[in-house]
Amino acid sequence: MTESEPGSERPTERVRVDQVGYLPSAPKRAVVAVESERSAIEAERFVVRGSDGGTVARSGALSDPVDDPDAGETVRRADFSALSEPGEYRVAVGRGETADGDLRETTGESVPFRVGADVYEDTLADAVRLYTCKRSNTAIDDPVTGLDVPAGHTQDAEARMYFDDAFREEGERLDVSGGWYDAGDYGKYVPPGAVTVGQMLLAYERYPDAFETGQCDLPVERSAGETDLPDLLAEAKFELEWLERMQREDGAVYHKVAAREWPAIDEAPTGDDRDRFVYGLSTFGTAQYAAAMAMAARVYADDAPEFADRALENAREAHDYLESNPEPEFRFDAGQDDGSGPYRKDTDREERFWAAAELLKTTGNTRYADYLEVRFVDLFDAAPRAPVWTDTLSLGQWAYLTADAADDARADRLASAFLDYADDLVADIEAGGYRCALGTDDYHWASTKLALSKGGMLLLANAIEPDERYVAGALDQLHYAFGRTPTGYSYVTGQGTHPPRNPHDRLVEGTETDIPGMVVSGANRNGDDERLAEFIERTDAPPAKCYVDATESYSANEWAIDYTAPIFLLLGHAATMGD
Repeated sequence: MTESEPGSERPTERVRVDQVGYLPSAPKRAVVAVESERSAIEAERFVVRGSDGGTVARSGALSDPVDDPDAGETVRRADFSALSEPGEYRVAVGRGETADGDLRETTGESVPFRVGADVYEDTLADAVRLYTCKRSNTAIDDPVTGLDVPAGHTQDAEARMYFDDAFREEGERLDVSGGWYDAGDYGKYVPPGAVTVGQMLLAYERYPDAFETGQCDLPVERSAGETDLPDLLAEAKFELEWLERMQREDGAVYHKVAAREWPAIDEAPTGDDRDRFVYGLSTFGTAQYAAAMAMAARVYADDAPEFADRALENAREAHDYLESNPEPEFRFDAGQDDGSGPYRKDTDREERFWAAAELLKTTGNTRYADYLEVRFVDLFDAAPRAPVWTDTLSLGQWAYLTADAADDARADRLASAFLDYADDLVADIEAGGYRCALGTDDYHWASTKLALSKGGMLLLANAIEPDERYVAGALDQLHYAFGRTPTGYSYVTGQGTHPPRNPHDRLVEGTETDIPGMVVSGANRNGDDERLAEFIERTDAPPAKCYVDATESYSANEWAIDYTAPIFLLLGHAATMGD
């Protein structure tokens, strides 16, 4: 599954929409690419028609032209927010107006999309089920995707230690089975795993009614204690249980599980019988683990109390290790990155803050507040920023400001900082032609994830002080991910008319199965792989168009567990709007 030629068969529609659809009560905008003064004249008005080309549902004038340098375009917008009737539609643009409100001349048309309260329900189900399909050491027979694969990497139950430490000898066996394949490879990594689970649990805490039992048709049998768990929590628990296996007796957490060499891109999980090793250890990963486990202690307290108690003990032990080892540590042994990603970070202050804040929120024990005051007082005043695996400070700031045991004055200042961040971000969104939250420098590896993560920050600000602009800006990032993009692509597999069809993913290639719900990296101006670099050199593409739907392009078209993670907060909020 690969494009035969970089840039071939790219979407050609000038009218870009959310290719999945829009909620009846939410703002609705299409973006029309204008290439010249003549095309601006040719696209003065818009109509929204039924997708069969029939009755005009809405019509109006396009906005004034807006320059979007990152897209290398001038655009005009069609605002059809007043359209609330459920149905399937297209937006057409052109000039002139007939007596019945239609266009006298049509010069461009969008792909079809839906309006409906349930418009994102299937997308949410796909996103959760994706993680189930990505389970390691698990046989999957999924009637929805057609994925039928025996358990892969069963050797993880006897993985070998890559190094000696105080608890194990090099080569000693360790059961690190379970967990998700991290990305397009078969490695399993603690930092993105913990950050992904943390964002899932945050979405559930914010919007518990959006996540139900049985809504995703998960293709696995549940244990007796999980039958009543919402599907999202059942899936997150699977990863949390793998993370537990990575924790050392003194509370520290090993870094990753992988082989010594990369499997071929078309190698199925069951074809990869290489020995697997436990590599590394880090304080930043240990802190992220502690934070995720502290959250789990809250979220699972009612439905899985024994697991919740265990999670809290795990979090406390990890934090005790961090207190006993105050300096950042990242263990690296020669050769440990030969067959897997590094996920390296040599600092850990943001993650330690997150861990302590989550423990404070869960336990109410002021020892964690005192720890923050002594060690990280400056981070209370650090500007919030969208969370990513290399920087989880804002997750910690959010946990603190929503903790019952927080200092009121500090919580108030943090709340104001979140609102200031949101106001600045909304101003940037409203100024951009595509209403995307990404700045020029943000079009890098995993840019789609960053846009969604920024959208999630707007929803947290909205929880502090409701503002329609925050919600609209957050939904704009969903619209971007689902195809209202300068490239015309949706950046989520299986979603829309033009989704990624050639993701860089070994499970997809090795089983020849399309798996929906994968948020791919997206536009990357740095061209960090040969295929993308060749496209950028050949086309001189502007930042927002530096994308190819090609299997070889791992820096634009690979998925990772933490890329999809921020979508749950956005879809959770959308579900509340659809009710």
